[in-house]
Amino acid sequence: MQASKKHKFIFVGDVVCEKKPHFSEELQNLLRSAEIRSCNFEAPIAGFGKPIDKTGPLVSQNSEAPQWMQELGFNCFSLANNHINDYGKEALLKTMDQFPKDEILGVGNEKDAYSLNTKTIDGVSYGFLAYGENGYGALNGDREFGHAWVNAKRVNNDIQEFKKQVDILIVQIHAGVELLDVPIPEWKERYHELIDLGADVIIAHHPHVVQGIEEYKGKFIAYSLGNFYFDYPSNHPQWNTGGLLELIFEEKKLSAFKFRLIEKKGQSVELKDETNSNNFINPLSERLKGKDYEEYVNIKAVEDWENHHASYYAKPFNGLADYSLGKLLKHVKRSIFNREVNHNLIWHNLFIESNKWLVERAIRIKTFGKNRS
Repeated sequence: MQASKKHKFIFVGDVVCEKKPHFSEELQNLLRSAEIRSCNFEAPIAGFGKPIDKTGPLVSQNSEAPQWMQELGFNCFSLANNHINDYGKEALLKTMDQFPKDEILGVGNEKDAYSLNTKTIDGVSYGFLAYGENGYGALNGDREFGHAWVNAKRVNNDIQEFKKQVDILIVQIHAGVELLDVPIPEWKERYHELIDLGADVIIAHHPHVVQGIEEYKGKFIAYSLGNFYFDYPSNHPQWNTGGLLELIFEEKKLSAFKFRLIEKKGQSVELKDETNSNNFINPLSERLKGKDYEEYVNIKAVEDWENHHASYYAKPFNGLADYSLGKLLKHVKRSIFNREVNHNLIWHNLFIESNKWLVERAIRIKTFGKNRS
């Protein structure tokens, strides 16, 4: 009897290129060994469109970035993310045009953004989808062109129907609390729900740091692969450390996986050894199962409220969350020069799921204490 063929897929996290990446020989060889090599292409190419009115940074990348990533071996690109619409429809269309149409996921008009991308390898059918959380580019009723929204009403039914069409259904999701090394319970529950509906693999990114890996009902979830190559300034110690995920499929199911750390140094990207990688990812994965997991999230939610969100909620109305000298001076400046309500910031706080859920958690704790809902 002929042995079944194995198929190797590789996934990495967020990509923003100002300069051309240089991969180590080991990384190049690993990419060449896989049939599918996927990344999250985080922002449109520069030089097109106009900046949209939004809260937070506007990000673009070198106009040659799509060519660079294809030359380096990538052949599957998730574009469903919070920066892909930063310069509007024109820039997004120009970016999409830089890739083969059958290699991009999660963007366009509603029909295209929510459509299933299928690949058949040795008679095994694989389906690929990409979604992002709510945001200024999400297809949430505010626009007709952008990225697929993971909590759109159609998604649950889509997952069920798409699973009927393929042997393996792989879903990438751009969501989560930035710079938090665990997923918040609300995202865990949503990803579990998508597995229950038919997804076989969920691979997530957006927090810019690596989060843990979980097996749920025999299926696989990677909660965040962090940054792969992100040319954007940050002082965070893990900004240039990300995850590379090898998935091995055999007999129409996931038979093995391997997590490897990658490190970006300037323009160079190299793989860390397996021992280093396992020592990094295992504690993050164990924390998801630990009895202190939710308490850890609660602590981080309150910290984030006190360090960031309290000011965010005060700022739209030119209010104050604390009375430090610096905040008072900024308040005086805003009161004189900008007395308008910042509706964009209010929208950002109320409708982007990660922000909303984290704030709700912090307010419950500060109001009722950690032991009451």
